[in-house]
Amino acid sequence: MLLPKALPTRIASHRVVPQLTFPHRVAPRRGTAPLTLAAASGEPWVNLGGVAVKLMEFDPAIEEILDRASGAGAPPLGVCSANLDHIRHFGSGGRWAGTLEQSGPEQPGGVEWLTLIDGAPLATEARRLTSRNWPRLAGSDLVGPLLDEAGRRGLTVGFLGGSTETQQLIRAKFEVERPHLRVVGWWAPPRTTLGDHEASRRLAAKISESAPDILIVALGKPRQELWISEHGAMTGAKVLMAFGAVVDFLAGHIRRAPSWVSSNSLEWAWRLALEPRRLARRYLVDGPEAYLRLRRDSSFTLPAAGQRQLPGADTAPKGTSVHPADVPEREPSRAPGSFAPASATAEVAVVVVTYNNEDSIGPLILSLRREAREQSMKVVVADNSPNHRTISELARHPDVIAFRTGGNLGYAGGINAALEAAGEADAYLILNPDLRVGEGAINAMSRRLQQSGAGMVVPVLLDDDGTVYPSLRREPGVLRALGDAALGSHLKRRPGWLSEMDFDEESYQHGHQVEWATGAALLLDGGAARLVGAWDERFFLYSEETDYCHRLREAGFSIWFEPEARMWHTRGGSGASPQLVALMSVNRVRYAEKYLGPARLMAFRGAVLAAEVARMGKPGHRDAAWALTSRRRWNRLPHAVRALEAEL
Repeated sequence: MLLPKALPTRIASHRVVPQLTFPHRVAPRRGTAPLTLAAASGEPWVNLGGVAVKLMEFDPAIEEILDRASGAGAPPLGVCSANLDHIRHFGSGGRWAGTLEQSGPEQPGGVEWLTLIDGAPLATEARRLTSRNWPRLAGSDLVGPLLDEAGRRGLTVGFLGGSTETQQLIRAKFEVERPHLRVVGWWAPPRTTLGDHEASRRLAAKISESAPDILIVALGKPRQELWISEHGAMTGAKVLMAFGAVVDFLAGHIRRAPSWVSSNSLEWAWRLALEPRRLARRYLVDGPEAYLRLRRDSSFTLPAAGQRQLPGADTAPKGTSVHPADVPEREPSRAPGSFAPASATAEVAVVVVTYNNEDSIGPLILSLRREAREQSMKVVVADNSPNHRTISELARHPDVIAFRTGGNLGYAGGINAALEAAGEADAYLILNPDLRVGEGAINAMSRRLQQSGAGMVVPVLLDDDGTVYPSLRREPGVLRALGDAALGSHLKRRPGWLSEMDFDEESYQHGHQVEWATGAALLLDGGAARLVGAWDERFFLYSEETDYCHRLREAGFSIWFEPEARMWHTRGGSGASPQLVALMSVNRVRYAEKYLGPARLMAFRGAVLAAEVARMGKPGHRDAAWALTSRRRWNRLPHAVRALEAEL
């Protein structure tokens, strides 16, 4: 997919949010239908399952790729062939939907994408849309002619991916079959390198020293596309081809399907027969779902590459607690590491809600001071504690805006109070008090917010021992509740429709859109905060972030995960008690009441109750089960208290 130029749109938060559009497509204004391909231009692009695909014949595709490899001055070109597996990963509803667009040529170090048809279902869908037959341009078909012509033109080639043994076989074959091809490098990194951003940067720099014109990246889907998107421009290659299986074809490990198999669209069955253990899930489990997406979401209207313009940025909805009407002037620069006052407009306003956090708030403030050296920042703490100890600790930091709420308003109520006191900021960073912010984390999240035009960005959360906590979540639903009730944290590789939690390690290695994340650390765009309004205080604790993220998405904003932002979280900072365990389950049902219909609500409640009954032997779950059986018991659970009953 050739990535679009950026169309800057200024909003009330004084930031420029990129509104990405394809070169031949005009970004629609709110309330108008997007232009179709035919109306915008004659370029042969279509939307196949949420992926922008260029329809090309074989020879023009080869020529376009080689011209880019021979030229200069253009951004690097990423080439991939789309099949159902590509739709599953990068199409509508896929985990990595919209991710490749974030590395577009308008971004520093961006990659321009050219996506071609590979799979037979995509070719059939393209024929249905255009009433014309289009050839399938699989990487295994393109790579031979490309290498032959690269040898004739004197272009340099590099190979990234495959085992060292496989690469040795290819080198031996090239010495006989392609003696004039200039291969300048062979790289077979372990998976640990590919999942580590610093190690990948070093690898990209090493590749750059060899200066390949064409880099064949055979890391498997979606890893190869994600690696190209994030690090491809650093390699210096003019063309990067995401051709996963070609190293095995070139080495002779995998036999090409006979012509009668290809002509009858049975290559999937051929490959499944050859590699049943590796490919069974792709073709038999994930494939049907991707096919349904392809049929449902294909059209001439290309998928939006960016986030929509913030609607109505000049008017705040009722109930919002941010962005006063009179925008204050930005304060002159302060001493590095110091925080701005509430009267100033800062790039980031950090919002913290505390409850007996006198021991943990100090380390958080110190980690924020390091971040304040790089950007203007103010810190606001709303204290729900029944005593003065947390406020006394915060008195050591006179530039922190700290106040007692006069009761225990809960997390949502505390956030609203802190936002009210925070005043104007470009973005609001909501943090748990028991966090430590990693160096550069806020900058990384702010960059992602600017680059993606998202409404919210969330970081990597690490436990104290450095392991990644699975903080990313999917929208609650009946099947996911049943899956979590039956399996809990077991069978972590189960399909996403059977789990609310995202356990996949790869999800925490690459930036992508998510449905919601745990509320320990959330960077919220100021304009989005103004439009979505106050947090729902019915959720005293738990599910308040689920609700807010739902409302954010309903307003048209996306939520992005930023893997280069890392924060350490001492979990359990809210305390633990049977009543809190019960409140967590009750608030899940309260959330379902708000968004699910009666039939689904009943099924969801039954699934949550089944999970609590199955765990009644563990502390708190008996109380949760009893609370779920009678709504009258809900009022006995922790709730907002507007005035302290006693001072300790």
